[in-house]
Amino acid sequence: MSSLLPPSATAQERALAETIARISDVPVLVRESWNPDTCPAALLPWLAWAFSVDEWQSEWSEASKRAVIKTALYVHKKKGTLSALKRAVEPLGYIIRIVEWYEEDPPGVPYTFRLEVGVLDKGINETIYQQLERIIQCYKNVRSYMQALTIKGEVRGALRLAAAMTSGVDTTVYPWSASAVESVGGMYWGAAEQSVDIVAVYPDF
Repeated sequence: MSSLLPPSATAQERALAETIARISDVPVLVRESWNPDTCPAALLPWLAWAFSVDEWQSEWSEASKRAVIKTALYVHKKKGTLSALKRAVEPLGYIIRIVEWYEEDPPGVPYTFRLEVGVLDKGINETIYQQLERIIQCYKNVRSYMQALTIKGEVRGALRLAAAMTSGVDTTVYPWSASAVESVGGMYWGAAEQSVDIVAVYPDF
């Protein structure tokens, strides 16, 4: 191996030069590290810091971390709107529904809103509740006031229903038997008489 060190270089300098001689062959994933989809998982916290992600939890799944980083630019551009609030919460796997004051029946107090957050099968605890509150306060309009926060736990699954019906008629056939026969008729009485007289008439002599 050729070296640019002078003849007076010490043994330590020569050993160091030999050690780093192939440093250029070590891949440096600069472009990949700035992409939330291809960034190594170990570097995601630093990428989140570079993208100014406001809420970050180490216990999130890798998919959730990447989704939060990907939405960071959008939510910062739309910060202060309910759209940004919705986009900030959804990557964490929550379903959010926003009801503004003018959507109430009757209309509620101006510049207030209610939030309904479905946590699906994740459940809810004090940590998640405080986390949601921080996200809401960070991304909502400063003028707007959250009147209520409703947490809904949902479990999704397939519902299978079945129904069956049977119908029949039970008929009993007995042998034929004649019923009692009754003859009814009338009786009529009648009489007749016939009388004949025979008269002989002789000449008078």
